[in-house]
Amino acid sequence: MIKKIQTIYLLIIMIIPNITQANIEILEYETKNGIKVLYSQSENIPMIDIKITFDAGSNRDATVKGLSMITHNLLDEGTSKMNSEEIASSFESTGAVFNTSVNKDKSSVSLRSLADKKYLEPSLKTFLNILSDSIFPQHEVSLQKERTISSIIEDESDPSDISMNLFFKEVYKNYVYGTPTIGEKNAIKKISRKDVLNFYRNNLNHMNAKIAIVSSLPKKDIILLSEKISKSLERENIKKRENIVPLKKNNKKNYVYKKINSEQAHIYIGGMSIKRGSENHLPLYVGNYIFGGSGFSARLMQELRVKRGYTYGVYSYIYPMKDIGPFVIGIETKSEQAQVSIQLIQKMLKEFCENGPSSEEIKHAKEAIINGFPLRVDSNSDILNYLSMINYYDLPLDYLDKFTENISRITKKDIITAFQEEIDYKNLTTLVVGNEKAKK
Repeated sequence: MIKKIQTIYLLIIMIIPNITQANIEILEYETKNGIKVLYSQSENIPMIDIKITFDAGSNRDATVKGLSMITHNLLDEGTSKMNSEEIASSFESTGAVFNTSVNKDKSSVSLRSLADKKYLEPSLKTFLNILSDSIFPQHEVSLQKERTISSIIEDESDPSDISMNLFFKEVYKNYVYGTPTIGEKNAIKKISRKDVLNFYRNNLNHMNAKIAIVSSLPKKDIILLSEKISKSLERENIKKRENIVPLKKNNKKNYVYKKINSEQAHIYIGGMSIKRGSENHLPLYVGNYIFGGSGFSARLMQELRVKRGYTYGVYSYIYPMKDIGPFVIGIETKSEQAQVSIQLIQKMLKEFCENGPSSEEIKHAKEAIINGFPLRVDSNSDILNYLSMINYYDLPLDYLDKFTENISRITKKDIITAFQEEIDYKNLTTLVVGNEKAKK
């Protein structure tokens, strides 16, 4: 019996190093018209997941704030061959799922379908029709504008949305990241069908796309499919897009208070930090996990909730983007506890930036991140999102395979250096949204 237990134990020890590796083969292909495709074959599930990512988020709205969101929401509302009901019915009849997504940095169009030809071919036909021939009927444009304005009005009464939108505005000012992705009411009202068609043509095209695919299909079928998608994105009379002026990190100490009628104060502290692909990303990731990114074990949660009972939740995160993304600390607390919470957070951040975490904290964080990594790539949709990210931000193809190894190498010195270089704790924006008791 003891021998059997020892054998099982040795097997577990042998398996553990492999469990923490991604073991995902990422293949690369370039279509005839120049679209970079990353794909991974998943034999376990007879599905196909496709995600096309564009440099066409709200960063490309220019003066028409909300144009990208409106355009993407209207993609499946009609083509020259199908109306919105027929498109919806086409996907439903095969069990396929069509989605669009827009954020400050990029946009995406995706399809999930069974890989069997009986289901894939009709859903793919509709998908390609949307990509190549969306016509944006005028009545659908008008309806979408009304829905969007209603959503903006609703957000204007939500303290969480008010706080986050104001925080980004204060940190990024007039830069493209400073405006809510959903847009602004006055701009939405002025959007015309012509604006939408122009955005579709000039931004959702083969010159501005990256494709990610996860499927059980063989390589030759993936290549054929990629060419079909690529062909559907070809456009005529594409207008040259203006380059977005690169952002310069220029954090300044700033305190902002906005009065609303709420017992809870919504507080954000932060500023610009790093771009996606920065060499300081992983040290910041591990450090932030310790400081405020790991739930109850994080320093912020231990000090402000567990020890003092100031809040139900406090957190921090690093959000690297194509240009410089933010470092954010967020907390909701009683208005009368707002200022003492801010002072404590600022003190903790100063101490962390100057002295870093303890060796025990680093050991725990690295073990938690490494051992939890397999759960982050255990589904086709997870893998698809990573492939899309790697493709869009031009990250190394071995990013997933080397992730846990790179995490394991991070030292206390790496974390302190990264925080001191990227998190200027003396020059951050502090935003408080709440009643008079929350005011400084």
